[in-house]
Amino acid sequence: MFEQIIRGFLGVVVLIAVATLLSTNRKAIKWKPVGYGLGLNLLFAFIVLRTGPGRLVFETISQGLMEIIHYAGEGTRFVFGPLYTGFTQIPNFKGWPYAFVLDALVPIVFFAALIKVFYYYGIMQRIIETMSSLFRRIFGIDSVEALVTASNVFLGQTQAPLVIAPYLKSMTTSQLFLTMVGGMATVGSGMVIVYAGMGARVDYVLAASIMGAPAAIVFAKILVPETATLTPVTKMVEDKEAHGVNVLDALALGGMEGWKAVVGVSVMLLAFVSLIHLLDGVLTAVSQGLLHLDTLLEYAFTPAAYVVGVPSADLAAFSRLVGAKTAFNEVIGFTGLKDAGLSPKGFMLACFAMTGFANFSSIAIQIGTLGELVPQRRSEVAALGLRALLAATLANLLNAVIAGFLFVG
Repeated sequence: MFEQIIRGFLGVVVLIAVATLLSTNRKAIKWKPVGYGLGLNLLFAFIVLRTGPGRLVFETISQGLMEIIHYAGEGTRFVFGPLYTGFTQIPNFKGWPYAFVLDALVPIVFFAALIKVFYYYGIMQRIIETMSSLFRRIFGIDSVEALVTASNVFLGQTQAPLVIAPYLKSMTTSQLFLTMVGGMATVGSGMVIVYAGMGARVDYVLAASIMGAPAAIVFAKILVPETATLTPVTKMVEDKEAHGVNVLDALALGGMEGWKAVVGVSVMLLAFVSLIHLLDGVLTAVSQGLLHLDTLLEYAFTPAAYVVGVPSADLAAFSRLVGAKTAFNEVIGFTGLKDAGLSPKGFMLACFAMTGFANFSSIAIQIGTLGELVPQRRSEVAALGLRALLAATLANLLNAVIAGFLFVG
């Protein structure tokens, strides 16, 4: 236990030191919000991982989400019929019975529809407003950036910026940077369903995504500190019609948004999984079988695994998973989670470290999304892309460090 505490403390110090070393203006860093952010995530993780009531709440939420997956399966079964369960009904079937698009992705449609209904009734707005108010008071950030950071936890990096679209043009560089980092450090609530379908523990990924928001603020404000004098925004603008004219319209809108996400992730995987095998094949051929892609990823991310406090037996597997998540995307990382053979602690650390959109493809996604909303700042978004990826990766690793610090075997 003492070693675990020491490694956790050293992990936090190393991550903060890396961010400070690479800051655009070390003199402008405000350390009080950084301390508050670390304390907030430590407190949240302690409640979730080490207290009975906290674990009960998150286990209840997790069970609720798994029930949603179950009910979503009824719709999948009705629409796709034998394609959904037919393989398992074939005697002596020896193929792969798991259809990723049906088991892991299609449930997003139902979940997105439910979320849109919650928006229609104003439930999600109150949750997000509560979180943004907390962030504004603790970190001293503007209400606009607090709102988009909180929204990222539920909407994801492509939809959250729409909440503050009228203000993107006038944002400072530091505020725009936080908008990008917050999108990469968290995942939309619909993706929790995907990860659960791939074998991750829902309570881990849900806690990690929520912790990603304050962690994003910590590293965003270290790497690109605020140097401008801000003009407070007193009233936020909301397009109420975007949530539907009635509950049925909201359900339909949410379902279509969810289906777009399913198609987007499916197309991305068709391209990226094939690319992974192509790169591995080329690398193997060039090195005459001496090198493989997963070996390079293992070497590249082993230092990060040490910093996080991964058990020695899990170093190689953890490094490959997080490496694949960063180089390609977190869905590809999670696909290897079941067969990684991780210990309980290594499994938990991998869930926390991979829960986030911090990968190279997210840079392109944000250039496209933010560039469409504010074309005049497209080049600025592109210039901040790699730095945002670094900040979000540090945020995800910080969450894993804190979780490992509190792990009880």
